[in-house]
Amino acid sequence: MSLASADEAELLARAFDYPYAAPDGAYLFRAGEALPLPDGYDLAGRLPVLAHGSNRAPAQLLRKFGREGHGGEKLGPEGELPVTPVWLTGYDVVFSAQFALYGALPATLHPSPGTRVRVHVTWLTEAQREIMDRSEGLAAATPRYRLLPLPGCVACDLSGDLPDAPAYLALTGALAPDGAPVAFTSVRAEGRRFEAMDGRAMIARIAREVFQCEAEALIRRIVGNMEERDRATALLERLALKP
Repeated sequence: MSLASADEAELLARAFDYPYAAPDGAYLFRAGEALPLPDGYDLAGRLPVLAHGSNRAPAQLLRKFGREGHGGEKLGPEGELPVTPVWLTGYDVVFSAQFALYGALPATLHPSPGTRVRVHVTWLTEAQREIMDRSEGLAAATPRYRLLPLPGCVACDLSGDLPDAPAYLALTGALAPDGAPVAFTSVRAEGRRFEAMDGRAMIARIAREVFQCEAEALIRRIVGNMEERDRATALLERLALKP
């Protein structure tokens, strides 16, 4: 495979494979790796933030925080970030009505009575929270996310219930091509009410139905081109459902 082919394959995989692989259980992100979380790990003083999309994945945390000696100092003097699994009741993890800079259709949460989903919590220091906020564009001139308390039951395996734990929610709302949100097949759910698809299939569907092109062509068009990305997102917002 040529370098150009490898680069294109990586570009497409980052869009199609979202929200990326993540351990089902608790782990400690340290030195760029997902390590077992030690028994009795002290979470005191850290801020729990729901991670229902790619923020639960070690690959995405590596992009945001780096590894020790290569930008990993952004994790702070602790040098680590604990991530724990939780059950979230009353919501589902669905595609948002926007494209990420790297071409994915990122996740948001949408109310779904009777549903519970298996997501994660990132336990952040104040400094780590600031980095995460910046990575989600909260301070952008036109922000696409807000960090909002999430009314509902968040049951953490290690620390019990987390009332009103905050989550980064897409201001565009949920993508609803047929009038209802579409959930992620990669997110485990009980009592799911919405249709579910993976990222590749959903992008292919949107490319075909909205943009009349192949998924690969759509990704090539919008990645690295802010104007094209914004135009594409504006079309998706016509198909959005606000939470």
